Amino acid sequence: MGDTRRSKAVHRYHARSTHAPGRFAPGPGHLDWANQPEPFRIWEGAPLVELPLAGDDLTATWTDLHRPGNVTPRPLDRATLGAFLELSLGLTAWKEAGGSRWALRANPSSGNLHPTEGYALVPPLPGVACGVYHYRSRDHVLERRLTSSKGAAARLVECLPEGGFLVGLSSIHWREAWKYGERAFRYCQHDVGHALASIRYAAAVLGWSARLLDAPGDSDVAILLGLDRPPAHEGLDAADREHPDALVLVAPPHVIEEGRRSFGDALDELTRRAGEGEWAGRPNSLSPEHRRWPEIDAAVEATAKPRTSGDADQSAGALEAVFPEGEPEAGEATPATRFIRQRRSAVAMDGQTSVSSAAFFGMMERLLPRPGVPPWDVLPWTPRVHPVLFVHRVEGLGPGLYLLERDDGVHGTLERSLRRNLLWEQVAGSPDGLHLFLLEEGDARAFARLASCQQAIASDSAFSLGMLSVFENSLAEGPWWYRRLFWESGVLGQVLYMEAEVHGVRGTGIGCYFDDVVHELLGLEGERIRDLYHFTVGGAVEDPRLATRPAYVQTVRSRPR
Repeated sequence: MGDTRRSKAVHRYHARSTHAPGRFAPGPGHLDWANQPEPFRIWEGAPLVELPLAGDDLTATWTDLHRPGNVTPRPLDRATLGAFLELSLGLTAWKEAGGSRWALRANPSSGNLHPTEGYALVPPLPGVACGVYHYRSRDHVLERRLTSSKGAAARLVECLPEGGFLVGLSSIHWREAWKYGERAFRYCQHDVGHALASIRYAAAVLGWSARLLDAPGDSDVAILLGLDRPPAHEGLDAADREHPDALVLVAPPHVIEEGRRSFGDALDELTRRAGEGEWAGRPNSLSPEHRRWPEIDAAVEATAKPRTSGDADQSAGALEAVFPEGEPEAGEATPATRFIRQRRSAVAMDGQTSVSSAAFFGMMERLLPRPGVPPWDVLPWTPRVHPVLFVHRVEGLGPGLYLLERDDGVHGTLERSLRRNLLWEQVAGSPDGLHLFLLEEGDARAFARLASCQQAIASDSAFSLGMLSVFENSLAEGPWWYRRLFWESGVLGQVLYMEAEVHGVRGTGIGCYFDDVVHELLGLEGERIRDLYHFTVGGAVEDPRLATRPAYVQTVRSRPR
C-alpha cells in the first residue's frame, strides 16, 4: 500500500471513528460479557523467572525525578529490573465490589481493559539469562520467550549499551474493540503513550533514562518480540494476537544518547540473533468468540511503520522552559513510588474542589519538555500536541478558555488556524517560559461537558482540557505518525495523572469526546489541527462500595544492591 493510499485510509478511519452529538462511531451496541477478553496475556509453557518486589526501597522523591543528576543510577540486576517493571507496567492494587475483582496498574488504560503488553530484552544478569521475556504483570514474573546460546548472547550484549536493556510494547486491539468498537484503535494508541510515560517515570526512580527508538519498523519489533512467529500463534484467533508498537532503550543517562544513535546500526544484528535462539511459550486465547472490525484492520495496515534512519530525531527540549525558583512543597519529601502506586482514575468529580494557581501553573510547567527530565525526553521529537483548557475552579484565574503552547514554533500555526476573535492574552502571573494564553473569558462548564460526550466529570472538575495536535503536517511525514500523535497525547495524560496525585487531587482520561464540537468552538477547519484526547482534573468522589486489596502478596522482598 503506497503512502498516498495509506494516508487516505488513515483519514477514512479517523473520520469513521469520530464521535458527534447524535452520531457515535460504530460500536458493539452492547457488552458481550460471555466474550469479555482476558486482561492478562500468558505465554503458556514458557519458563518463569520470579521477580522480587523491590520498589519499597527506592527513596527518590518526585522532585528528585525532575532534577537531572539528583538520583544516582542503580546497577541493573534482577531486583532493579523487577522494581522497574513493577513501577512501569505492574499492578498497583486489586479492587473488589459485589463479588467482582479487578486489577489496577501503574499504566492506566481506557476502560481498564489494558491492550498493552510489555517485553524486556535483557543482557545476562544473576538469576536472569540473556534473552527476550514477556512481563506477566498479574504475577510479577518474567516469561522467558527467547533464550540465546552463549555465543549469540555475547553478540546480543554487544548491541546494548552498558547497563542498558530494551523494553518492547505491543497491543491487542481486541481488548478495546470488545467494548468500544471501531474507535478502539485510537484508545490503544493512547494506552501506548501512557505506558511510555510510565516506563520513563519508573526508569527515573532508579536513576535511569529511557528513549523511544525511532529507527525500528513494526516488522523489526515483531521479530525481536517473537510476534512474527507462526508456531506461537497456531490455533489462536487473529483478534487475540499482538500488534508490535515500539522499542524503548532503558539505560543510565550518560550512555543512553550514544546508545540510541548507534542502535540503528545494530538492528540487523539483533534481528538475526533473534532467529538463533530457542523460543518458548504459546499465547493464551482471550475470548471464546470474537467480533471482526475491518476498519481497525485497515488502520493497522495504513499506519504500519517501516524502518527509518532515525537521523531526523530531535531532542525533546525545543521549549527551553526555566525551572521554577520555588518548587511547590508537594512532592519534595515524598517518595515518587508512593505517587506511582496511588494513581487512580476518578470516576466522578465533586463539583466543588478548586486548585491553587501555584498548583495549576506547576502542572502546566510539567507539560513542557526539558532536556533530561521525565517523561518528555522519552519521545524523540519536539511537541506536536498542545492543551486547550476549560478552566472552572482555579484560584486566582478567571473561568474561561485557555491554551498552552508546548513548542516555541507553533504559535503562528495555531493563531492562523483558530478563529480570529480570540484574545490571545498571556496569563498574568504565569512563570517565565510558560506560554499560557487566555483565549476567551466566561463559564466553560456547559461546553466542557458537551465536548466530552455530556459527561459531568468534565465540568465538575477544577479544569478539563482537549489536546490539539499538529495533524496534517505530522501525517505528511508518514502515515505512522497517526499513532505517534496519540502516543504523545497519552504521555501528556500520564503527566496530568501524576501531577494531580502530587497536588492532592485526581485526574481522568476521557476517550469519549466530540472532536468536531471542539473544532467548531475554536474555528478550526480542515485537517491542520485536530483534537485527539480529553482529560479532567479535580476533586474525586470516592465510591465507598469498593474495597482495595494489595497488588501483590510476597513475604520476602529483596533489596536492590
